[in-house]
Amino acid sequence: MSEFVTFTNEHGQSVQLSREDFQKKIIPQNLDKFWDDKEKLRDFAMELVREKFSEQAAVAADRLLELYGPIESALIFRSVVHMQAGEYEQAKKMLLDCLERFPSSGTACTNLAKLYALEGQEAKAFETLEAGLFKDPNQENGLNMYVESFLQFNKREELKRKLEAFMSKEGSWRPQLHSARLAMTEENLLKAMQWYKEAIERAPEKEEVIMTVTGELGQAGYVYQLIQICEQYWSLDSITYPFTGFNYANALLTTDQKEKAITILRQMQEHLSDQYKPMVDHFLARIPGAVDTEAAMKQTAEKAETEVAEKKSKWKFW
Repeated sequence: MSEFVTFTNEHGQSVQLSREDFQKKIIPQNLDKFWDDKEKLRDFAMELVREKFSEQAAVAADRLLELYGPIESALIFRSVVHMQAGEYEQAKKMLLDCLERFPSSGTACTNLAKLYALEGQEAKAFETLEAGLFKDPNQENGLNMYVESFLQFNKREELKRKLEAFMSKEGSWRPQLHSARLAMTEENLLKAMQWYKEAIERAPEKEEVIMTVTGELGQAGYVYQLIQICEQYWSLDSITYPFTGFNYANALLTTDQKEKAITILRQMQEHLSDQYKPMVDHFLARIPGAVDTEAAMKQTAEKAETEVAEKKSKWKFW
């Protein structure tokens, strides 16, 4: 655990304080400030959990239950705080209450499975985890745990069958990512691409999935398939982050398409928020010869515009 806490202050500045100062000065101040603002209190409570301030997170979690009432997310969050504090019985009671109120909660099942595993009830933990994934097969944490439990015993074929069952659930898309990864390890690129594309097409929020897929294809050296994914699914009109664009540009550079890479990066820069625009400049600065290539591209474009203008001036209008 770090001795310092990095947080964003009210002016949007990144600040670093010792854990002691953060606990004495910032936590009481923010709890008081956000006490009646459930959204800001929720965000701050999650920060407290990340930084492992369990006692103070418990105060915030109890208040969130007062503000939201016993909704699914508030009950699960309170159970997570109990777990972090080592209060396993209270966490279990909270999760069982959550499942009674919300029987379809896959996240509650996943957290309950963790508790059973801590108690040494491995069979019950696995059964509960699997039940949770059938309720919600897109849980990242739960699915990672599930997949790993098969891979550590080299049960790949059984895992494939289980993933296929999850993939048949309406709205599933994350199991397809894991099926694609298995296919990649077996060098079955055709199957991997099939599952990658299905994951993208079925995911409600596509940007992060495309980012993940292009990153994995790039790391594996499948640059032409990466380019194919970007050209089929990536849209400048719906981007928040520059990372898929960087993956795309790297693939274009690898395939000797420097001009196209520069064009893509500059087009992307126009669509990004000010927070990310400088990252494009830094990326371009690391490309050998990019400055000269971009200058030549600009000169060629200006020459073409001049020629078009000269032709227009000679047109005869009747």
